[in-house]
Amino acid sequence: MTTFTAPSPSFLGPHHLVHRPASPEAFLLKMAAPVRQNFAFSAELPEEHPLFGDSAAPYHDLLFPMESLRQAMLFAARRYFRVPGGLRPVVASAGATITSLDAWRRGDTQAGIALELAMTPLDVAGGVPRGLECQAAVFIDGERCGAASARLVFLAQSVYDSHRVPWRRQGEAAGDGVPVSPGAPLPEQVGHEDSRNVLIGLPERTGADGGEGLAFAVDAGAAAELRFDAPDAPDEMPPMLFLEVSRQVGLLAAAELRGFVPSHAVLSRWQATFRGFAEPGLPLRCTVREDGRRTDGRVSRDEAGRPVIGLRLSFLQGSRVVAGISASVLQDC
Repeated sequence: MTTFTAPSPSFLGPHHLVHRPASPEAFLLKMAAPVRQNFAFSAELPEEHPLFGDSAAPYHDLLFPMESLRQAMLFAARRYFRVPGGLRPVVASAGATITSLDAWRRGDTQAGIALELAMTPLDVAGGVPRGLECQAAVFIDGERCGAASARLVFLAQSVYDSHRVPWRRQGEAAGDGVPVSPGAPLPEQVGHEDSRNVLIGLPERTGADGGEGLAFAVDAGAAAELRFDAPDAPDEMPPMLFLEVSRQVGLLAAAELRGFVPSHAVLSRWQATFRGFAEPGLPLRCTVREDGRRTDGRVSRDEAGRPVIGLRLSFLQGSRVVAGISASVLQDC
């Protein structure tokens, strides 16, 4: 077993990543064969943080384990799987699920979080993977309470540019104006106390595509203030920003569509597929529809009898869908 104290980006704070190699060669070479490798991540869940510490709801945030998983994958890709620094990592898909809500409730003492990570290299050529897939079990204070996953692909700069530049041009051609919002929600409506962390406008009702839904404008200025990467990171809209916006949209949509109380609601499931690049300087909007609505109109319930609503989210710049997301919001009552 080899242990490293990983770098401490301001987003995560101090944390540890442990490699659990399956062969003795990893101890000697400090490298890993291009096959599945196991790791363990541990940290304290932050209490003082401009985003995490600003919560109107008594729950830990899915953002922390998801960003922990992403950064652990990036570290392992360079350190263990020989992925060259010149290749650009792109998140193709990601997801998280809460399996035991009790562990996610905030207590009087600072909680510890751990991830058991299984990383599998994909499309290996010459011993170097072109992608990396990770499945993780999430533990808070020793209790297994969730799961997380992600898939990264590593692109040469020329390939990355060939994908991103056309997306940018299409977005610029289609998105001159800023989406009009009827106003901004109160911070507590989206799970926060500080209005600076509100990233969305109030919803507008939509009736296209055969059913009622909601449309939200994303506040590009407020979103730009939330940096989930290092200060010198590429000028991209980070994938974790979609998770934060999804949570805010999900809480407000659950209140609008099903009367949920945001202060006692939690984003319990999130599964995203990224279909292109979202440009940070262009308008972004999110459309939401209830997913799996019962024929009798009654709200669905989980195994404990708590109300839960399934949502289908689409993020668009102009007419381009840049991310498709399936999510659930649980009312804790």
